[in-house]
Amino acid sequence: MTVRHLRNAKDRMRHAVFYELVGLILAVPLAAWGFGTDLLDTGILGIFFSILAMIWNMIYNHYFDIVLLKNGRNPAHRGFRLRALHAILFEAGFIIVSVPAIAWWLSLSLAKALAMDLSLTLFYLGYTYVYNWAYDRIFPYPVFRASEKIN
Repeated sequence: MTVRHLRNAKDRMRHAVFYELVGLILAVPLAAWGFGTDLLDTGILGIFFSILAMIWNMIYNHYFDIVLLKNGRNPAHRGFRLRALHAILFEAGFIIVSVPAIAWWLSLSLAKALAMDLSLTLFYLGYTYVYNWAYDRIFPYPVFRASEKIN
């Protein structure tokens, strides 16, 4: 009997909410301090990106797991390289939206917004890797029989 592993919507929501809350607590003060921007403005922008990222996170992780399953990989067993690829692709998809939004909201040049975004992306690359590793240990993947419906 084939066994499949895939997270449900409730688990994905918990994953995304905790990811964004911890990320905001760490990143907003660092970004405001590092780039000399107003903490409130940086925080508001951070909340906007958190909501957007939460939606992106749930969609991206769902389809990433489906691709793994279709290629015969168990999403619960991710080595360093697969976790690194997961984090890089997630952040790359986000850069497209974030640079213009940062420049507009904080009244920065595109070059400074790009520098800020790349700095935050590097932070979030490491954070994403560590967060997902820890989350998988705290909340292990559920096990389903192949005959069960996967959302």
